[in-house]
Amino acid sequence: MTDSPFLQVRLPMYDWPEVRDATADLESALQGALSGVLGLARGELRAWPVTDDLEAVWRHPDLLLTQTCGYPLTHALDGRVRVLGAPVYDAEGCDGPQYCSHLVVRSDSRFQSLEQLRGRRAVFNGSDSQSGMNAFRHAVAQLTSGRVFFSDLVQSGSHLGSMRAVAAGEADVACIDAVCWSLARQELPELTASLRAIGQTAGVPGLPFITSLRFSDAEADLIADTVEQVLTGPETVKSRERLGIRGFSKLNVSDYSGILDMESQAAALGYPELA
Repeated sequence: MTDSPFLQVRLPMYDWPEVRDATADLESALQGALSGVLGLARGELRAWPVTDDLEAVWRHPDLLLTQTCGYPLTHALDGRVRVLGAPVYDAEGCDGPQYCSHLVVRSDSRFQSLEQLRGRRAVFNGSDSQSGMNAFRHAVAQLTSGRVFFSDLVQSGSHLGSMRAVAAGEADVACIDAVCWSLARQELPELTASLRAIGQTAGVPGLPFITSLRFSDAEADLIADTVEQVLTGPETVKSRERLGIRGFSKLNVSDYSGILDMESQAAALGYPELA
């Protein structure tokens, strides 16, 4: 174990303002448990950098524990971080560590299937998103025969932004992470009341917890075991219920190969870009 201080535990991926208190409680529990088993002084852990460049922080050599998305994991972060596993979420469309995305339209629209949205306007959160882009591209690829499917495509910057765009009539369809959809239905019912899910994408393992390559295999195993204990322990029940977490599954990077399979299958069908 190195004596160099690590960054504080941070879980940014589902940290909406509405659930910040629950996320902070879980971060504190994880940080305390990891500090104990790794012999780290909590006061020496460095604050999470104030930056919008999550990818740079994910690659930081002093990373202790955070959560990323599966698409960056298999692309920009390939070989640069160590995978520990993924939370098990209690949300529609989740099965163990697996999750999918929901195809969402306005509740008062006529659309009942993705096929009916040919030639309509779509919105997605970002080009490096598994749930909002890669899974969406894979689903559309089955219908396109290699041709452009949508009349227009808008990037929103977040799943919440995509849902709001559809609700406002600025787009006809979005592909929303199952956990985000569940959180929105719980925390923002006035928004989701104007939306409706018409289908699901194929599933892959959910957003992974990662740590630095500085840790040895034995230390990484210890971190994963500790995370599993915290995410199943009685001391975090309240925060986990708010966040929809009911467990943790230890995984490795090879478990995320389905993300690359989705990408290659879409390309093989002549649909390499969401369009």
